[in-house]
Amino acid sequence: MKANVTLTALFAAALTASLSAATEAEALAGRAIVTKNADTIISVEMVVNGGAGGRGGRSGSSEQKIEVNGTVIAPNGLTVTSLASIDPRVGRGRGSSDNSDSEFKEVKLRLADNTEIAAMVVLKDAELDLAFIAPIAGTGPARTFPFLNLEDAGKPEVLGTYFDMTRLGKSMQRTPVIQTVSVLGLIEHPRRLILTTDQTLGCPVFDIKGKPLGIALVYLSNNTAIQYVVVPAEDIVEMAKQAANVKAVPALPAAPVDVAK
Repeated sequence: MKANVTLTALFAAALTASLSAATEAEALAGRAIVTKNADTIISVEMVVNGGAGGRGGRSGSSEQKIEVNGTVIAPNGLTVTSLASIDPRVGRGRGSSDNSDSEFKEVKLRLADNTEIAAMVVLKDAELDLAFIAPIAGTGPARTFPFLNLEDAGKPEVLGTYFDMTRLGKSMQRTPVIQTVSVLGLIEHPRRLILTTDQTLGCPVFDIKGKPLGIALVYLSNNTAIQYVVVPAEDIVEMAKQAANVKAVPALPAAPVDVAK
């Protein structure tokens, strides 16, 4: 109990420090971002068999139940998250980035209202640390999901003020939280990556107008996790087009609606 209280106090202190530095305009912008976009950040739950070795390097299979944050990026429920956060074979310096031996079972999306949606991993990109998860077509009533429109993206500027938004875990009632962050630098080659003072895997970073810069993922080199970065929205949009072509993914609604107002 003491450890939990300490961790809670540390989180509260960090959040208070972040908010105390925000100007009135930034605070207003942050609250507007949460109001509009909170339901687009959901929980991705699954059982993962990481194949031979597992996380601990032992022989045989290693199953584990995981829950991570993901961001819904299309009205059919297509969700993006960090591949390294769900696949034990990615980012741990094991030479090959081939993660075909990992098996994802009992995959589901848990929405902001606690609704569970049967889902599947439809596309992985170990180079960009991307995993796309989608509802399984035909397994439930048709619905339109609140989603984040990555095609209307913001522009990162060094030392500009931005917002990292996430959703806490089950023990913290999956509460949506937001904090101000700053862009520290921009990597241009071999592709653009955004470096920020803080970020949460699988979750978006916004500018003050509420436009997303991209999604926080892991920068990988030789299948070794180097640093958390924000992958620009346009790169994720390109990969999402491939994910949308998977047959099991529900068709897009005829007249998609942006995130819930």
